[in-house]
Amino acid sequence: MPGFGFMGAIDRHPGASGGGYGKSLKDEYRRLWGATIGFAGRGEMVPNKDTYMDIDPNVVDKWGIPVPRFYWKFGDYERLQAKHMQETFKALIEDMGGTVLGQLAGPEDDYGLAAGGRIIHEAGVVRMGSDAATSPLNAHAQAHEVKNLFVADAGPFVSQADKNLTWTIMALAWRTSEYIADQRKKMNL
Repeated sequence: MPGFGFMGAIDRHPGASGGGYGKSLKDEYRRLWGATIGFAGRGEMVPNKDTYMDIDPNVVDKWGIPVPRFYWKFGDYERLQAKHMQETFKALIEDMGGTVLGQLAGPEDDYGLAAGGRIIHEAGVVRMGSDAATSPLNAHAQAHEVKNLFVADAGPFVSQADKNLTWTIMALAWRTSEYIADQRKKMNL
């Protein structure tokens, strides 16, 4: 099937008879073009003790600052979620009278789960909580151990199910900034 876009590479498609412009180009697309659909699933990763970040004690960047290390491990929750998504997508396609063209990923491939950092909607590296032993930040995204350190991005989230965290990040950053201003007025910072 030709690609979509300007001319859609129809002129290079093996079944094309010349392409052209206007009516002849439209006729070529009608003759060669099919209908496909693609699905991409996203799900929530549940926090676990094997997924965290720390500071590398041996590696530094070009300015001599120690670099972070990330540890990532999927559990059954994530794998079963991905398996369910694939099965649902397959059922949708077949129920619409379509044919699944690709092969579904299996347990040997973690049902197609992408490695941490690949999809770039990650959140929750420095979670908020009331206990400094289990969460580096308090409810105001302030570090328990460093009172003038605040995190105003997606790091404080305990988890998140998909992408587009912008509105929640903005709301939490606003709340954090109001807390900072209040604490500053009280001379606590």
